[in-house]
Amino acid sequence: MSRINKLLIIIIVIVGVQCARTSEPTSPNNNTLSLSKQFDSAAVNLNVGEAITINQKFKIKFQNVTGDSRCPVDVTCVWEGNAEMELTLTNDEKTETKILNTTLEPRSLIFEGYSIELRTLNPLPRSTVQINPKEYNIDLVIKPLDTNGDETKSVNLIDGSNTSVINKDILNINSVSIDKNIISFNLSYSGGCEDHKLGLYALKEIEKSNPAQVTLLLSHDANKDMCEAYITQNALFDLTELKNYLINTHGINDKVLLIIHDSSGRPIRDPVIEYTF
Repeated sequence: MSRINKLLIIIIVIVGVQCARTSEPTSPNNNTLSLSKQFDSAAVNLNVGEAITINQKFKIKFQNVTGDSRCPVDVTCVWEGNAEMELTLTNDEKTETKILNTTLEPRSLIFEGYSIELRTLNPLPRSTVQINPKEYNIDLVIKPLDTNGDETKSVNLIDGSNTSVINKDILNINSVSIDKNIISFNLSYSGGCEDHKLGLYALKEIEKSNPAQVTLLLSHDANKDMCEAYITQNALFDLTELKNYLINTHGINDKVLLIIHDSSGRPIRDPVIEYTF
């Protein structure tokens, strides 16, 4: 093989490696990450107390592990257990504390237009070793909201006398979060054989407290699905239409409290979410 051919092969290999690194940005211990929307996701590893800034927009800090009942890898358990960890999310306007889990929900959240999903908590537990809290580290997957495959629907405004349009098939609300005009639900339900339709309705009648309160009702049409797989998914809804209604009809232009009900009409466990606009 000629010297020129060898040189060309080396150049091709180097370029290929650089492209592979760029297409899957990772940040093992760096404190900043630039994530382009053309990438599907970025893997991030954080030690306890470590933070990373995403696209100069917001910061994620791994605060600590608040509970760890995971089954040791050298033991056979009836249940795999769960670990719970605390993240702090900060942008120019606010700081929020969020909880993610290894087994239970929520295992992901939405902030500043990005999905943040817990992939792994390390180290794995062993029956013969007690984990030092300072040894924990987590693997997160960060991806832009518009590339994570979740469809965003608009909220529907209805009169309180018209709630018959809401489908009341059973579902469980695991968690709720709000990011600007997007409210995100992590939901679970039985099924797997039919298409399920999810909707969100806001009552036009509001309680004019300070701040005012708006009732939100989730709708779930299981399409007579008789299968018993347990499905968990994110459902995203755009509240812009509600915001415009509140501004134009009620003169509210700062914030409201959202009182959330599940598909059965019952308030969820933590029903109040503050919506600021």
